[in-house]
Amino acid sequence: MYEVATREIPERSLLCLKRNVNEQGAWTLGKEFIAILRERPLPKMKGREGAMFTIYWGEVSADSDGPVEMCKPIPEPDASVLASHYPELSLRTEPAHREAYVALPNDTLPTGPGGNPGVQWQLASEALHAWGVEHGINPEGLALKPEDLGVRITYLTSEPVTETSAPYCDFAVPFA
Repeated sequence: MYEVATREIPERSLLCLKRNVNEQGAWTLGKEFIAILRERPLPKMKGREGAMFTIYWGEVSADSDGPVEMCKPIPEPDASVLASHYPELSLRTEPAHREAYVALPNDTLPTGPGGNPGVQWQLASEALHAWGVEHGINPEGLALKPEDLGVRITYLTSEPVTETSAPYCDFAVPFA
C-alpha cells in the first residue's frame, strides 16, 4: 500500500479544457492541452502551485466517457488577461480545499494512447480509502461530491528541471 498524506490547496485560478472522453480520448485531450500551452506559454509558477493536473469527473473506460478536465493554475491577478489569450480554454476559480494524496512512481503514467496504469492507480485508490476509514471518514464519503472538485492526478517535475529529470505524479482525492 502507498503512504497517504494530506495537504491544503489554496483557492486558485485555472485555465481548463474539459471534455467527455473515453480511454483513447483522454490521451488525445492531454496532448491537445499541452500543445495549446506550448504554442502560447503561460508565466511559470513553481512547484505544486503551478503544476498541471487532470480532474476525472467520472469513470473513463471503454464503456464510460468521463468527463475529464485538464487544468493549469495561473496567477490570480493576471487571470482575466491571460484567459483572453486562450479562447479555447475556460477560466474558473477552484475553491480552497483539503486533499488526501498518494505519490505515484513514474511508471504509473500512461505512455501512449491506451496506456493503462490501472494496477498502480487501483492500489493508490485502495490506500486512500483505507486512510479514510482509519481517520473516520466513510470511504464512500471520502471525496467531496464529484461535481464539487473531482478526483485528480497532478503532474509535477523534479526541481530543478533538467533534460534528465523525470516527471512524477500524485493521485489525490479532495475530502470534507
